[in-house]
Amino acid sequence: MQETEKKGASSIAWFKLAQFVSTKEKEKALGLYKLLSYSLENKAYAIQIEADLHLAFEDNEVAMTKYQQAALLYKKEKNIVLATSIYEHLVKLQPSNVHFLSTLIELYARLEWHEKIEERFTELIEKYKKNKTSKDMVLNTIETVTSLFINENNNIAMKKFSDFLKIKSPEFVA
Repeated sequence: MQETEKKGASSIAWFKLAQFVSTKEKEKALGLYKLLSYSLENKAYAIQIEADLHLAFEDNEVAMTKYQQAALLYKKEKNIVLATSIYEHLVKLQPSNVHFLSTLIELYARLEWHEKIEERFTELIEKYKKNKTSKDMVLNTIETVTSLFINENNNIAMKKFSDFLKIKSPEFVA
């Protein structure tokens, strides 16, 4: 089969998958996806699409597990931007899950995106003040971010984070 024929067949198969999703034919969609997933080289991306399918069929528990698997694979591949985007999605899907929020803060620290670190850490502090998370979770998040900056010898980022903590949540500063 020539390359253009392969691409055409693949396009038709992806179109058919979209039809199955739109007509709520879960088993057909997942079966076709399983076949299509073999053509995807990026395992994390394949799992992310599978998670999207499960979410489309309101199989939320499986979707959440698949999203976490994809994010871990992206993280392992050092694709922090994609891991971060998945955790942003997870936080939107389960805003009460502070583990997702804490992981997101760590990922933003890896990206050195200080505004997002502060924004998400502020959310974590608010959850703590409303008794929706423990002091240990906040302290563990601080320790994770601090360790990351120390291990990378990133004194500027460490100072910014430390100054932010002193202003925003002095009760957690030693």
